[in-house]
Amino acid sequence: MRDYSKARPSLRLDRLVAEAIARHGLIADGDCILIGVSGGADSVALLHLLDARASAGRLRLGVAHLDHGLRPESEADADFVRSMAVGLGLDVYVERVEVTGMQRRWHLSLEEAARRARYDFFKRTAGRHGYAKVALGHHADDNAETLLLHLLRGSGRLGLGSIRAIREGVYIRPLIRATRSDIEQYLRIRKLPFLNDRTNTDTAILRNRIRHRLLPLLESDYRPGVRAVLSRTAEVLAEEDDWIEGLLRPVMARMTTGHGPGRLTLAAADFGRMPLAAARRIVRAAVRRVQGDLRRIGFVHVEQILHLSRRRGAAGPLHLPGDVRVRIEQDDLVFERRAAGGASALQAAPPGDYEYTLTGCGVVAIRETGDRISLSEVPRDAVADPTAAEPQTAFLDRDAFHFPVTVRNRRPGDRFAPLGAGGTQKLKKFFSDHKVSAAVRRCCPLLVSDGRILWVSGYRIDQQARVGPHTRTVLKAELSLAKQQDVITVES
Repeated sequence: MRDYSKARPSLRLDRLVAEAIARHGLIADGDCILIGVSGGADSVALLHLLDARASAGRLRLGVAHLDHGLRPESEADADFVRSMAVGLGLDVYVERVEVTGMQRRWHLSLEEAARRARYDFFKRTAGRHGYAKVALGHHADDNAETLLLHLLRGSGRLGLGSIRAIREGVYIRPLIRATRSDIEQYLRIRKLPFLNDRTNTDTAILRNRIRHRLLPLLESDYRPGVRAVLSRTAEVLAEEDDWIEGLLRPVMARMTTGHGPGRLTLAAADFGRMPLAAARRIVRAAVRRVQGDLRRIGFVHVEQILHLSRRRGAAGPLHLPGDVRVRIEQDDLVFERRAAGGASALQAAPPGDYEYTLTGCGVVAIRETGDRISLSEVPRDAVADPTAAEPQTAFLDRDAFHFPVTVRNRRPGDRFAPLGAGGTQKLKKFFSDHKVSAAVRRCCPLLVSDGRILWVSGYRIDQQARVGPHTRTVLKAELSLAKQQDVITVES
């Protein structure tokens, strides 16, 4: 990866962005990056900062703008973004949705429905047009506001961690070390136009009250520079949480008795043998794995699940937000995402055969299931223990195969050599031995090169694709499971 921090930026914001890129490994030479641009100050600054780096870094950039259909001027905002992108010579993708309808259908707040619509749009657009990363304009002030927002809502330590500089290996935030004043100074000196969204001043929204009332009060009466302090605190908490999660990952792996897209089973008795704090974290990790995130999952839900884990025999189910169901089945605690009508999301509409091709690193959005496979190269020394990855992540020896690779579901006669199994076996037998349901087998994406299965996603890599002592470059493959509304969209 190019060391952008060695550049000689002319403004403070240039330096802060270069530091973030270098520290978090956000951008590598040749990356294809989709930039989310609303037209506001943050995203306009981000667009121009990345465009300034495009030539030296051989970056392919594109611009994505979602019109939420909430304001009369939203069409003019879309035209503004389109004109700016065209002026820079960049491809631009604009889409309009009716967020109010989504809000009613998904039973969410307007803010949350808009957020989900944006990320769905970014995911689909990146997958369709071959962008491996999506750049977003979150910055240090957003971090401070988010920490206070979660604190006021009664969040535990996990919820107080910062907005991550990189998430899922796809979403990157180069402005994360910059403040709003840094961004405004950059735009002012560069004489760059941007839009002002009047909803950002609506103090009926809690985040806006924190931004316009609480933070200025803390700054003036309690702690000058409080935004930087809060942002730094959130970052420290996030780094410590990542470390704790790493310690608990092998514990959770030992507890896992079965897993697949949309479903996870854990040994229920194990929860009673560990500290309460560890048990809570593992419950949250389990919900995140089947739902895709932890939105609307609160302390009371975690406590209810732990109470259920102490039951024996058949018990439950608990109905959680996001259509997740948790129940006791024999000696296992079963987490499962459900779809409309009460059936499993994966059982609701078993897909036919699907097949997608990747000619290099990037993202494939599987329309039939709503899942996504992303591929990216990482340095060998960045992967301390390739076997410690979560089931939805795999590390492969880049020299053990070549592009193009195929992402598809199973076919009759499929065979592979599961890591550690000591030989080849039929995929059908592997699924049977691991008690994978018929619906999950049909959905499960396979990563294939030259007819050889490299990874049965969510389960096992092929022996020949493993990372070894002589591996020079590692390919990181990640499976992102569909959220419940993604699956419903596919069905319709």
